[in-house]
Amino acid sequence: MVRYHGRHIKCSRFSFTLVELLIASVVFILTLVGILLSYMKCVELNEHSRNLSIAMRGLESRFEDIKNTPFSQIKTSYNQVTFTNANLNGTGVSGVDDTNPALLRVSMSFSWRQSNGRIMGEDANLNGQLNAGEDKNGNGVLDSPAQLISYIAQ
Repeated sequence: MVRYHGRHIKCSRFSFTLVELLIASVVFILTLVGILLSYMKCVELNEHSRNLSIAMRGLESRFEDIKNTPFSQIKTSYNQVTFTNANLNGTGVSGVDDTNPALLRVSMSFSWRQSNGRIMGEDANLNGQLNAGEDKNGNGVLDSPAQLISYIAQ
């Protein structure tokens, strides 16, 4: 019991103090923020996965076109040629290495812009050309999460 202006007030043992309520509110808010941030990251990863699948299907379709081209015309038709994908905001580039004339090394990559503005791949301006500052690993090609490399024999 607490005495207040001459009166006795009965205190309940099951009530919360203001400090306890504030601490509980802070914990609840931090938990809610953590859940929302996790949800937003999941949405971003889902978009990346969907776009990567679209880009890989586009590369596979492009490779089928290359396989259906006569061997003697592959290098002239597909070396350093850019292409787009109607379902994705980006640009791909194909390259053909004919160091061994009987065995062509065909490489393709596709870079795109996510909805948050982030560029996936080294082609920062999405023009299909290797410009200054784009080759982050110094290998002389535009790398991307969506890449396809294969060999075609004569």
